[in-house]
Amino acid sequence: MKPRKEKSLIVLTCLAGIGAVGYGMATENDPIFVVGILLVIAGYLLIRRKVKGAATNKT
Repeated sequence: MKPRKEKSLIVLTCLAGIGAVGYGMATENDPIFVVGILLVIAGYLLIRRKVKGAATNKT
């Protein structure tokens, strides 16, 4: 995947997750809240994979 598309995917995933968590908390909508948490976790894992790959390439 191209670096620009990958960054965009990570940002959109995290923003969608944060928005869903906020909406789920504001309206007390548990399924939306859980989906938001899962999206934030997915974004975190994508960031972690990218950072870990960059760290192993430097050594």
